[in-house]
Amino acid sequence: MISVLIPTKGRPGMLREALRSLQAQTFPHWEAVVAEDGEGEGLEVVSALADPRVRGLRNPGRGQVEARMAALRESRGEAVLFLDDDDLLLDPAYLYRAWRALAQGAGVVYGEGVLLLADQEVPFAPGQVGPWLLKDNRLLASGTAVRKKLLLDLGGLDPAMGDYWDWDLWLRAYRAGVPFRYLKGRGVGVRVHGANQSYGARREERALFLERLRVKHGLEPVPLKDHLQLALESNSVS
Repeated sequence: MISVLIPTKGRPGMLREALRSLQAQTFPHWEAVVAEDGEGEGLEVVSALADPRVRGLRNPGRGQVEARMAALRESRGEAVLFLDDDDLLLDPAYLYRAWRALAQGAGVVYGEGVLLLADQEVPFAPGQVGPWLLKDNRLLASGTAVRKKLLLDLGGLDPAMGDYWDWDLWLRAYRAGVPFRYLKGRGVGVRVHGANQSYGARREERALFLERLRVKHGLEPVPLKDHLQLALESNSVS
């Protein structure tokens, strides 16, 4: 079974759409663990959905990383897949493809997709993992799956990394020689808005977490970017 970990805060409509995208999956062996980090709207969505595969809990800590850690502790699957409450799985076979890749020996499985802006879609193709991971975080956290045992063996999630908890995990896996598998195609939909853009809300706080990540991993100075900037740079080069 794949446990889909979804932290949520104040976005009940988007959370409902994220959960609907899971219900549309052809792979039947999944559960969603929704960690409420806000006022309870997410738990109301879970209750109204009345799907036994979807469980809700309150974040016993504070912030998005601790919410994911709480969901991880409650997960029952052999693998976990990260999904933000404002994102979607667009390919109905995505969970099946992720599970098959893990069964074939991949340690980390990540997808290609589109960035969903208010008036357009921007293709996002991270490419095969390589040394570029030390300079840019092209992997979409949403849609990335990891064997649960591997995740725990790598040390789990580091709440000190804040917004860059995902890049921190990918770097630890990459340096440990974990095999990555890239799922091409229109698999994941990532909504782009001010709250999740590096030049939008909480810029100073994001910069602080980025510097903390750089020091932890001994990286060269890294400019503050988000996936939209990375996509536009990639598209202009290609």
